[in-house]
Amino acid sequence: MRRSPCGWGERDLRSLHLLALVQEFGSTCLVARAEDGIRGYIFGFVTPDGTGYVHLIATRDDARGTGLGRRLYAAFAEAAERHGARKLKAITSIENTGSIAFHRSLGFDTKIVDDYNGPGQAMAVFHRDLPLNVSRP
Repeated sequence: MRRSPCGWGERDLRSLHLLALVQEFGSTCLVARAEDGIRGYIFGFVTPDGTGYVHLIATRDDARGTGLGRRLYAAFAEAAERHGARKLKAITSIENTGSIAFHRSLGFDTKIVDDYNGPGQAMAVFHRDLPLNVSRP
């Protein structure tokens, strides 16, 4: 896949931008802005069983390595806790090694679950308890 001209990496995430999530869970769908535009965002919600589920997190290419992703996750975790969350969960494809490494660096336990997204579609599933401490180890 070609690199995005707007600096968001090689993956086109537009199909994951579910505006209904933002409409219904605006307090846990967060955006990091700067003078030059959106730098990153995290979309998530809290489930009835007290899980803060992260649907999507992304940072612009020029914001990677600055700690923005960690700060977005921290802000989401705080918002999720205010809504009763006691734990966090996220998923990604098993090919997304960057996401897997990122979540592990935040202290998530990672499990590969066969058929998670349908027959033959394994996913990496992340879990961790709250609170979330995002300082680098």
